[in-house]
Amino acid sequence: MHNKTLISVAVELPLKRTFTYKVPETLLEQVAVGKRVLVPFGKRVITGFCVGFIEKTEVKSLKDVLDILDDEPIFDEKRLKFFQWLSSYYFAPLGEALSLACPSWTNIKSQRYFFPTEELFDYQEKLSPLSQALFELILAKKGISLAHLLKTFKGKSIYNAINRLKQEKLIREEVKIKGKIGERTETFASLASECNYETFKRKAPIQAKIIAYLSEKGETSLKSLRNELGAIDSALKKLQQRGLIALIQRKAPRNPLEDILPQKLSHKLTYEQEKALSAISHGLKSNAFSPFLLYGVTGSGKTLVYLKAMEEAVDLGKKAILLVPEISLTLWPVKYLTAMFPGRVAILHSGLSDGERYDEWNRIKDGAVDIVVGARSALFAPVKDLGLIIIDEEHEPSYKQEEGVRYNARDVSLMLGKMFNLTVVLGSATPSVETFYNAQNNKITPLHLTKRVQDRPMPEVELVDMRKESQKSKVKSQTEYNKIISEKLQNLMLKNHELGYQTILFLNRRGFSNFLICNGCGYTFQCLNCNVSLTMHKGAGVLKCHYCDLSISIPEACPKCEGHQIEPVGIGTEQLEAEVRRILHKARIGRMDKDTTRKKRAHQKIVDAVDKGHVDVLVGTQMVAKGHHFPNVTLVGIVMADTSINIPDFRSSERTFQLITQAAGRAGREAFPGKVIIQTLNPDNFCLKLAIMQDYETFFKEELNNRMELSYPPFSRLINLRFEGNKEEAVKVFANKIKRFADRTLESSFKKDITILGPASAFLSKLRGKYRWHMLIKGNNIKSLHEFAEKILCESDKTIHSINLVIDVDPLTTL
Repeated sequence: MHNKTLISVAVELPLKRTFTYKVPETLLEQVAVGKRVLVPFGKRVITGFCVGFIEKTEVKSLKDVLDILDDEPIFDEKRLKFFQWLSSYYFAPLGEALSLACPSWTNIKSQRYFFPTEELFDYQEKLSPLSQALFELILAKKGISLAHLLKTFKGKSIYNAINRLKQEKLIREEVKIKGKIGERTETFASLASECNYETFKRKAPIQAKIIAYLSEKGETSLKSLRNELGAIDSALKKLQQRGLIALIQRKAPRNPLEDILPQKLSHKLTYEQEKALSAISHGLKSNAFSPFLLYGVTGSGKTLVYLKAMEEAVDLGKKAILLVPEISLTLWPVKYLTAMFPGRVAILHSGLSDGERYDEWNRIKDGAVDIVVGARSALFAPVKDLGLIIIDEEHEPSYKQEEGVRYNARDVSLMLGKMFNLTVVLGSATPSVETFYNAQNNKITPLHLTKRVQDRPMPEVELVDMRKESQKSKVKSQTEYNKIISEKLQNLMLKNHELGYQTILFLNRRGFSNFLICNGCGYTFQCLNCNVSLTMHKGAGVLKCHYCDLSISIPEACPKCEGHQIEPVGIGTEQLEAEVRRILHKARIGRMDKDTTRKKRAHQKIVDAVDKGHVDVLVGTQMVAKGHHFPNVTLVGIVMADTSINIPDFRSSERTFQLITQAAGRAGREAFPGKVIIQTLNPDNFCLKLAIMQDYETFFKEELNNRMELSYPPFSRLINLRFEGNKEEAVKVFANKIKRFADRTLESSFKKDITILGPASAFLSKLRGKYRWHMLIKGNNIKSLHEFAEKILCESDKTIHSINLVIDVDPLTTL
């Protein structure tokens, strides 16, 4: 039996340790591991997680827990072990790891308020001008929040002045607590007593309509009543006053799926799909950890296997999570899932409002859901009786979180499967090199789909050498020659539009142009916070940084030479869209990139428009290259295949092959054959040649040889150590100091196991105002790498605090 008076609490702050709190007698019956608790922390009141009980402590003065926030634990002790592993493996504070189980929009927030007391003596003589000004504002407002004071006295240090007012007993402080989001309620009307419709018909026709409607339909929401009967509020009030109708508040959960039209499955499984499903079904029935890789050509029907596998899981009394790399990709499976499991499907992603996410999360927690579909964070949803996890497009870098807990949802799903004996399916037409290597070495069971559904042909792919295209500009006028779209692609677009088919144009750069340059002095417009050029967004009239969101108006003159010879360089999706409009005057053009999908439901509207044939040409970034199934798309143009080839990262060839293969796979997925045009300045590049043939296995062998030569994953494991600070020289000095410590540690304990690369300035040497250096450590044994990184972290903690050390385990990029 635990002593429940002392508990260990993990708080959602960048702090490694847990904190001990005392549980007051009134809360002893409620406290349990896995519940959220409200605790005082310094001057704040914050949410924490109860992670254990403590028998005794040396600390004499302990703070009390203020409240227990949950009726039932959010996680049990077994699930807690999983989050402890997550925290340890990714060098993240336990509280931050646990916050993934209970996202921030469910947390309690606190705010400090100050109120005047009765002590109104002649304070002017005792107070500084700032203290006087603060007190007079608090007095005038009869109470005010700290946030309001900080905003009003921006740039001034007000904390000492506040403390002085408290010392003089002129003000008192209160901490007000409130939840960020609550349950939504809706008002419903029903007949409270029997009444005759005819007695109201002549003198009060609107009241009569309300009575007739409620008599027929029964209890109805006021929203529905207003929609059906129009302006009824006055009539409702009179009926309520006479005791003829009753109004009652009921819970009305927000439903992000209300606009989705369920669609029944009409497809039959092919022999290869049946074989794959049979293997997954066996894994589900075994109740043992069963990892699979479902891979095959684009259009081979992986989604149908996912849907049938989820159906099998539910038939066995289990539940499933389906992860997708992009918000827009939730729409395709959800159409079918809502038909297969009416009212039992939930979605979780950042495109929902906080209220929608709150309600969906609670539905999942309450066991009202069989299937959860979402982006990477949906992996941590509180699904009871989980049996199946599916990671669609498992190769996608968006599964790796780059801030906070830097986890990879693909890798974490495998550990979750191992710890809880789940079936885990990784799916992709272009698996990551590490995943395919593991499948070849029997760590994951491979399931191969070799053909497109109904033996449809793969699209015909053609390479266009843009170096030859540029020669045409010397013999043709500007109106005849287009530097963005080749003559070949332009002709095919025109023909495709005439035939009534759809086209997708893929360019992995948003905005109008990459940067602006002054042709008079060579000046380029750089971000003040980041070491990158500002991208021109012509429609918005701004130059924008895609890393920190800094934006400035497009200048008319060069700030350096004051000349007016400013010219945009490079192309983005905005410029490509404008060019398509010039070529196809009457075509309906859509664009899908980060700029056009900021608003709620924007992804859904664009996908629906293409699906219903309301868009003739869809222009977009990598959002259009992933997983979409548009039956009428017969032409795909990859406008600039070289954007990722020359990035100084060992995964650049893999990423290029994946993007091109996936984009090409959007063409000819139904009855009409597809055509793909790849425009490039590097026609001899091996990954482009293999992407044309959709030959993943040959690409894998080539890439594996390159990785083996340099001892990169899968032949080693990596941890990236990044040093960040406000002063460039200080960051450099600190990085080199840590390198000297690492060399000494390596020499004494880890010499055979680990290699150190760097330190060096990062490719993105300044980001969001922070200068960045990094050091890469690699080795074959992840346990040794962890121990080594832990020693470096301890050494870093002992020294300068103005430099932040970021540890990224299994990094997908070292930029």
